[in-house]
Amino acid sequence: MMSRHVRAAGALVAWVAALVASGCGGGGGGGDNAPPTAPPAISVNSATYGAGSPQRLAYDQLNAARLRCGFGLLAQSAPLDQAAAAHANYMSLNGELGHGEDPGKPGFTGATVLDRALAAGYAPRAVGEDLSGASGGSTAADAVRSLMAAPYHARSLLTGFLEVGLAWNAVASFDTLTAVLGVPASAQLQSPQGVATFPCAGTTDALARNANESPSPFPSNPDAQWGQPITVAGPESLRITSATITGPSGPVALLVTYGSGATADPNATFTDGWFSVIPEVLQPGTSYAVAIDYAVAGTPGSARFSFATGPR
Repeated sequence: MMSRHVRAAGALVAWVAALVASGCGGGGGGGDNAPPTAPPAISVNSATYGAGSPQRLAYDQLNAARLRCGFGLLAQSAPLDQAAAAHANYMSLNGELGHGEDPGKPGFTGATVLDRALAAGYAPRAVGEDLSGASGGSTAADAVRSLMAAPYHARSLLTGFLEVGLAWNAVASFDTLTAVLGVPASAQLQSPQGVATFPCAGTTDALARNANESPSPFPSNPDAQWGQPITVAGPESLRITSATITGPSGPVALLVTYGSGATADPNATFTDGWFSVIPEVLQPGTSYAVAIDYAVAGTPGSARFSFATGPR
């Protein structure tokens, strides 16, 4: 199976100009420039995606992961569905996978994800977009699993959005998931309570191997591959002091830990309380124990849990 994951270059989240913080941002934080946040949602209105549809598979996969690991549920948004479908149609018509649109090409509805959300009637405080294209008969649920194993996409999908719109179609030779996420102008972002991770206890279908993320977590190695990253979110003062992943054969080699006080992220995404612990390629169908020690404002804490990779 070949896959590609694309997020908007330069910004994880496109903030509306009226928001105090601009550029990159998310649901964690608490600093002077961080937007106010609310506790993670544990219930939302029922989605209207058809049973067994690609959108329903993706929605259920994403929300199960977010709820299990303490990041809060996403509600379906009809305007964001419209924005996702419009961009998916543009990509399909033009045979190109990416976040931008050219007004001179068929299917144009807006140059950026923010433009397309506004065109669909969505009044956002924040909006973002994630794309995953895969060949080889992957499902929309597989696309979410793959995005959650791509460090920057995992952070995007776990950031404090409240709503989501989804589309699934063919772009060139790739079955492609388009996910548009947003926070309405009148709402606060949702934030995990304390320190949260993905994967977490109860995760049984993490991806053993991933690659082809744009931007790359390893810019100097275009052929880089890695195992399921551990995404860690907490207050801006969070610092990881140690991290280990152990499998049946012993400790797993860690390729890097990105975040404040660890290795500087070459794409400046893992900062302000967000970390990515990226291991070497893992084995499918295997259980792994994670031990993370950290400090929040100097107070020590720890996370101990096990997760398992899926069969492929």
